[in-house]
Amino acid sequence: MALVESVPITGLSVYGVQQKDYTVEGVKNCDYTKAASIAMFQEANAIEAETSAYATVLQARQKKLEELEWALSVIVKAVATLKTKKQESGDLSYADPKLRKASEILDKYRRDTNADLKLPVNDKNQVRRDDATMAQSALQYEIDYETNEMQQDMVTMQSLISKRDNSFSTAASLVQKINSTASTLIGNMN
Repeated sequence: MALVESVPITGLSVYGVQQKDYTVEGVKNCDYTKAASIAMFQEANAIEAETSAYATVLQARQKKLEELEWALSVIVKAVATLKTKKQESGDLSYADPKLRKASEILDKYRRDTNADLKLPVNDKNQVRRDDATMAQSALQYEIDYETNEMQQDMVTMQSLISKRDNSFSTAASLVQKINSTASTLIGNMN
């Protein structure tokens, strides 16, 4: 954010009031209104950069959610197709390319706090039904967590957009005031 500093102008006073020069990050000889408008535009641009960074975070989180939801749908379908009568035949074949891809997604997003987010493969190249069900629960937890985080990020994003819009409108208002004052002064000279 820009810093507006006032510097007394040596030897200049009007009606006994010491006049000041304002600088904004090296821009000298500004009146206060110009300095403040420059500062507001700089603040708005900084907020715009932060908003862009947040948008990138939100896009990454959205992609993660889409992948996790896809993996969940694959696991749910695979578990639903199992025969419930025989526990031994209740294992999923890891040869299924969709199940293998779902397992890769789980490995990609496993965090320390959600260690159950995995599909362990036994020596028969199968995933046990219990492990798949546990992964399904862990995956649902992860999706809920990411959804909540995304909602919080959206609130932050809305706040940043509001701040940015407010900064731009304040700066534009100050510029309009400068132009109005200049027009009035020019009009009074005639």
